[in-house]
Amino acid sequence: MDSAGTSPLIDQWSDAFRAVRQPTGPDWLRELKEEAAHEFGVSGLPGRKTEAWKYTPLRMLEQQSPLIRAAESAAFAGGDLPEPVIAASAGIVDVRNGLLAGSLPKTTPGLTLQPMAAGIESFSATLQRLLPAVELSGSANAFTALNTAFLDQGLIVHVAENVDGGSLLLRWSRSVEASSRLDNFRLVVLLEAGAKLDLTEQFDGTSDACGALNLVTQVELAAGAELGHIRVQRESEDAALLTKTAVAQAAGSRYRYYGFDLGGGLVRHEIVATLEGEGAQTDINGAFVLDHKRHVDNHISVDHAAPDCSSSQFFRGVLGGSSRGVFNGRALIRPGADGSSVRQSNANLLLSPLAEMDTKPELEIYADEVEASHGATVGQLDETAIFYMRSRGLSMDESRRILTAAFCHAVSDRLQDRSLAERLSGMFDAAMPGGLTTAGEP
Repeated sequence: MDSAGTSPLIDQWSDAFRAVRQPTGPDWLRELKEEAAHEFGVSGLPGRKTEAWKYTPLRMLEQQSPLIRAAESAAFAGGDLPEPVIAASAGIVDVRNGLLAGSLPKTTPGLTLQPMAAGIESFSATLQRLLPAVELSGSANAFTALNTAFLDQGLIVHVAENVDGGSLLLRWSRSVEASSRLDNFRLVVLLEAGAKLDLTEQFDGTSDACGALNLVTQVELAAGAELGHIRVQRESEDAALLTKTAVAQAAGSRYRYYGFDLGGGLVRHEIVATLEGEGAQTDINGAFVLDHKRHVDNHISVDHAAPDCSSSQFFRGVLGGSSRGVFNGRALIRPGADGSSVRQSNANLLLSPLAEMDTKPELEIYADEVEASHGATVGQLDETAIFYMRSRGLSMDESRRILTAAFCHAVSDRLQDRSLAERLSGMFDAAMPGGLTTAGEP
């Protein structure tokens, strides 16, 4: 890496790349890794002058200064695994401390799971086209470049044409053994024409686990394919989770995303969806409950590149303590993408005078015959509703808890899996900030 020299982390991670004697894989992959390492070294880490990261400082990472794990490092030393949030018909894939753990589950015909090393050979032509497609240049893409430079750990999920792959659970675990590390992982999801899959990711860390996971996910949906994608995040307050999800959608495909952030110290989700074929649909939903000094950033970009496509962004946030939330939702409707429909909604509750929310919905429209709406609110609990509930015999604390939980349930209630929706309702209730005082109250 050609270090920009603006941060000790840049030098440290650059040294880690240089310590690798020879990047592994075929020639095209080695060249891609070298290019990514160069881009990271030149661009450096994002700061406040990087618009896409303006409200998300990296102080936690800089203070912890995590090391990048070598490919041969040992995995999870032991301990109990968290209980699955769903009953996955296609099985559970465990990723412990950034490494695939154990053997992959046996799958039904038409659903293929392969580690990255094997997938490079089995899906060579597809990955040679797909892996370089993510943007590497500029400080805004520094972590994508870093992930690519150290691209050795990963998983390929492939569903054949017209096959229903059922439900698959990826269970991410982090223990104290990984507290000094930043792990890089690449997830590739390929759905052929008419294929279906429900993918749930569960992120858990022990209470004393810190460290960081840098996850890049690439999704390719062929014509008429449908992917349901759920993330449930309950990392420790000292852990960092950085995700980027790039989705390419052909005609008539559908991508449904639900993100639930109930933990983590520094969390950033970037989702870039490109609607490349006529009639493609994207629904991106999220809810987060923050307390203490937790920080969650949802950065969404949807590109309507074809006619008659639809997209929605629906996010709800609850913030207590001195936490901070960020929502940046952008929708671009290109020339010729007539008949597009866009909806954006972000509503937030501040339960503490020290909590902060930055919200920025954006619409950029260059086509005619378009339906578009957006809105954002930052406020406190409705005092009229509180008064009504107290008049029915509920205490102040009970009233606030019920109203706040119901605010988040507006997202989980959209799930088709009712059992998961009910479990999430309980998780929301348990994660509510202590005290539940409205902003401005003592």
